[in-house]
Amino acid sequence: MPTKDYYKILGVEKGASADEIKSAYRRLAKQYHPDLHPGDNDAAEKFKEINEAYSVVGDAEKRAKYDRGELDSDMGGAGYNPFGGKSGFTATGFDDIFDMFSDAFGFGGGTRRRSAASSVGSDITYRVELTFMEAVLGCTKPITFSRMEKCPSCGGSGAKDPSHIKPCDKCGGSGQLRRVQNTIFGQQVTVVPCDKCGGRGRIVTDACKTCGGKGAVMKNKVMNVTIPAGVENGSVLQLTGEGNAPAGGSGRNGNLLLEISVKPSALFKRDGYNLYTTVPISYYTAVCGGQIEIPSPEGVFIYNLSEGTANGETLRFRGKGVRSQRGVAGDLFVTVSVEVPKGVSRAQKRALEQFEGDNNLKNYSKRKAFLDEIAKTYPKK
Repeated sequence: MPTKDYYKILGVEKGASADEIKSAYRRLAKQYHPDLHPGDNDAAEKFKEINEAYSVVGDAEKRAKYDRGELDSDMGGAGYNPFGGKSGFTATGFDDIFDMFSDAFGFGGGTRRRSAASSVGSDITYRVELTFMEAVLGCTKPITFSRMEKCPSCGGSGAKDPSHIKPCDKCGGSGQLRRVQNTIFGQQVTVVPCDKCGGRGRIVTDACKTCGGKGAVMKNKVMNVTIPAGVENGSVLQLTGEGNAPAGGSGRNGNLLLEISVKPSALFKRDGYNLYTTVPISYYTAVCGGQIEIPSPEGVFIYNLSEGTANGETLRFRGKGVRSQRGVAGDLFVTVSVEVPKGVSRAQKRALEQFEGDNNLKNYSKRKAFLDEIAKTYPKK
């Protein structure tokens, strides 16, 4: 039996279905893909281990042998190929694996789809600063940024006119080159963009004077963006197709990524969709009760506080927190803070002393319980 528990590596039970195994693999492969963790050796090793596990339990025949303990114990040793086979794999096998990776990362599959993915413009990141209430309620913000747009002179072709475009003689117009490498796993086939035409599959013999053959020019863009209610600090909103145009003009624009920065509030603290605030009240209001003003996203409302409210008591108002676009509404938690007056006059002190004298311990249940507990703990001798 192999020493590695491939089911545990993928986070599934031994009796998991093929769909459950495939779903777990895609989730982990996306999480630990080296492109998302450049320079992270631990993530690269984890990614390799996940592929190794899936290459076995994701294949019905190999899984059966693995469960019976009929596979070699050193699954990752020389000659082992995580894509199937002992001495390399075919181009068809590679395409199948690439399709799976492509689906997992959301840009289509196969070498044909990969070519299309390579003609996508780069993304633009823009930082949007919001006040606390703008983030809670949502708003519309005007922004100005620079981006690459399709050249108006050549229509994005990069050429002076269509007659000055010819297929690339190195890749035959496909925009891709296949490379075969010998590794410890056998022969590995990779598909890379053509270095001569930059993956476009064509060569411009006489460049457009406006864009210099790039097919795109830099322009300023002014637009109003809608910020949905309930966004949090550090979240990223994506505006599809509002990024840079691709080089060469063919393909679609990248995306505009809005990084949300929310300024802190002097009134509220936020936890998810819940809001927390502290309302100071007078000693008189705490004793006798009365109306207090409470802030909320919808404005200030009046609440009738009951008499005898203790310092630090928390009130909960359901549905008065942050409301999202999906209709989810958090709660508002209000902590009462009783302010003790300073600079009390002698007459006022005498009045307070008289007040205390008129109220026996029955009116101070917590203090009475405290004193009773002291008497039990320290009995008089």
